[in-house]
Amino acid sequence: MSFLKKAIPSALTSMNLLCGFWAILINDPVISFYYVLVAIAFDFVDGLSARALKVQSLFGKELDSLADMVTFGVVPGFLYYHHMLQNDLDDTAIMFGKMLLATLIPVCAGLRLAKFNVKDSGKKGFVGLPSSASALMIISLPFLGETWTDLVGSWSVLIIPIVFSLLMVSSFPMFNLKGLNLGLKANIYPLIYGITLLPMIYFFGWLTLPLSILWYLLLSIPYAIGKE
Repeated sequence: MSFLKKAIPSALTSMNLLCGFWAILINDPVISFYYVLVAIAFDFVDGLSARALKVQSLFGKELDSLADMVTFGVVPGFLYYHHMLQNDLDDTAIMFGKMLLATLIPVCAGLRLAKFNVKDSGKKGFVGLPSSASALMIISLPFLGETWTDLVGSWSVLIIPIVFSLLMVSSFPMFNLKGLNLGLKANIYPLIYGITLLPMIYFFGWLTLPLSILWYLLLSIPYAIGKE
């Protein structure tokens, strides 16, 4: 029974990794997007299950980071390049530049995850944007396609990878949506965020996905000011 309890969180984390790898194999802006959404759900519950079963371990922490590196680093960079940046008409120099731009995403995700492991426990809040939030923003754009570029402009296609890669490795404090056991005062920002998501879903539909990440960033500003 003890072995089974310890295996449950690792199995959930492995499902995160499986979904990320399948998202690459499928390489479709819609189907791969759904796989990453499922992976985010597994990433959310693996830690919860480990804490609930009281089987947290260094092994689980490392496995989680390795899975996140694939799903929230490699996958968004791969999908963004193939479905937002790549153009068969580009010459070699432009193609190489776009490849470097897409590479920023997994590189900064790796730096973010390494920093999280050694400095930032995330129990009360994060330092820098979580890789899962960055991934959700980035993979939403291929999924939305022209809906996003018509709304915001094609210029955002080149800016988004830079901005969100830098946010991952920034020192900007951001609140944690998983710390629901820390009391009402500590959860005021997650509560505001969760409540306001409901009308956003109603009015904006699938556009809520990238907008929810932008809203998370905006809400993190007063949270960061309160931390000072």
